[in-house]
Amino acid sequence: MATIERTARDQRKPSFQVLERTFAILDVFDEEHPEWSTTDIARSLGLPIPTVHRILTALKRRGYVSQHDETKRFRLGVAALQLGDRARAVVDLRSVAMPELRNLSRDTGETALLTVLTPRHDRGVCLERVETAHPLRLSVTTGRQLPLHAGASQKVLLAYLGEEEVEAVISGGLEHLCHATITDPRLLRDELATIRRRGWASSFEETNVGVWGIAVPVLNVHGEIVCAVGIAGPSARLTSARVREDVRRVHAAARAIGRALGFNVPELSATSSSIKPRLRRSSERKGA
Repeated sequence: MATIERTARDQRKPSFQVLERTFAILDVFDEEHPEWSTTDIARSLGLPIPTVHRILTALKRRGYVSQHDETKRFRLGVAALQLGDRARAVVDLRSVAMPELRNLSRDTGETALLTVLTPRHDRGVCLERVETAHPLRLSVTTGRQLPLHAGASQKVLLAYLGEEEVEAVISGGLEHLCHATITDPRLLRDELATIRRRGWASSFEETNVGVWGIAVPVLNVHGEIVCAVGIAGPSARLTSARVREDVRRVHAAARAIGRALGFNVPELSATSSSIKPRLRRSSERKGA
């Protein structure tokens, strides 16, 4: 038995060794030494040049390193940068966002939400939420998913997707969830353009009767959507004055989260419009 176990360990050793060497090679790239030749890496790590060359070739094929055509020196590639963005978004987003969500819920008196895209980019999912202490409140379950055309947080996510992804969502059908859900493709495209222009989204009874919401996008350095930061609550507490104040509060929370992660938040271009009348007019145009 001992011989069999030892043989299995010996068989696994080369694979672990390759992994360790691969990560060691990636680790040599930093701000002080962004570019390396194959020989320099081999000398720095005490590895055979052919071994380093094979690993760099594999990393180059996957986009984790790139090679200059003339100098033949290597530097980190696009795939490595994207991996860093994804890791930062997944690992740090929750821990960074929770304090800001608590403050946002306290300051607005409403449920604060952190919403992200599903892997397929076809729905929004509630990643975190902080509920208000008010007895009358919107209760949201973490992990809840909603279609991207309904609700402030979902529409923010949709607004900052690429045109092809937006059209894929629209062509998949716009489900009617509540009497103000936007189900007309033309009206939805207009709504998304408005969101991008003013830097925030609003909703009134698009997902549930008596529920309103505000959301602001957080974008990565490439201008791609990372998450939506928003609030939602019962319509009994909705006023135009509150919208003006709460949009700024949501925007400030989103900026704090984005700044901590090295991400960006669009500037606000308008905060004076009331949610309720605008979306009621939209629903009337649809005949809802």
